[in-house]
Amino acid sequence: MVNVRILDNGTLSFEGIEPPLFEILQHITKAAESSDPDVEARFYPMPADEADEVCQDWKAYIQPELYAEFQASREAVDADLRRGKKKADGTAAFVIPPPHMDHWLSALNQARLALAELHHFTEKDMGRAPGDPDDPREYALIQLNIYATMQEWLISTLD
Repeated sequence: MVNVRILDNGTLSFEGIEPPLFEILQHITKAAESSDPDVEARFYPMPADEADEVCQDWKAYIQPELYAEFQASREAVDADLRRGKKKADGTAAFVIPPPHMDHWLSALNQARLALAELHHFTEKDMGRAPGDPDDPREYALIQLNIYATMQEWLISTLD
């Protein structure tokens, strides 16, 4: 059972994470780093019904900034997870320092959007229990559900 504590300095401490769950968490950044054109279009949508000049400006000025912010979030999450520790009982532990909370929310959202786009998940898919974890699409649905749950939990913690 995962034990989550908020430390005095606002750091979130996660302990008792079973290996399969820790592995899924370690795939947050990988899931979010897709270069699939559909995922890219989802992450960086062009302004709708705008003049070509506006779209060019958006691509030149806004998109690179978004890309850098997304990359910084993935790097912060990856660093937090790499600093995690495996315990003698086989479980893992890691912490999320307060300055990384927004990075976690961003990276989790990126991973969820990418997984949903890559696997063409519908609302019906999102509302059902995942099946066989050996099936790549079902494993992706497991990831998506875990990332959504963690994102919701982090949001409620920040409130």
